[in-house]
Amino acid sequence: MKLSSGVRVDMDAKTFDMQSYRALVGRSGGAHPENLFGLLGAVQDEFGYVPKEVIRDLAARTGVSEARIYGTLTAYRGFRVQF
Repeated sequence: MKLSSGVRVDMDAKTFDMQSYRALVGRSGGAHPENLFGLLGAVQDEFGYVPKEVIRDLAARTGVSEARIYGTLTAYRGFRVQF
């Protein structure tokens, strides 16, 4: 499914697991603004989409707004989100 913003929404993606996500962040060098794009890509690779929980968590941990993270996701066709 594709939203009017162009973001793809994958309703059949792998179930998100916060523990797996936190381990992924640790393996990726932590949540830092400089590492944000790489983390989003790693989450996409792991779960098949970027869950809203990840957007909220990364915003809180990096100081980058949810709107900016969402903007990054909408700027690249390869990202999928689930709301």
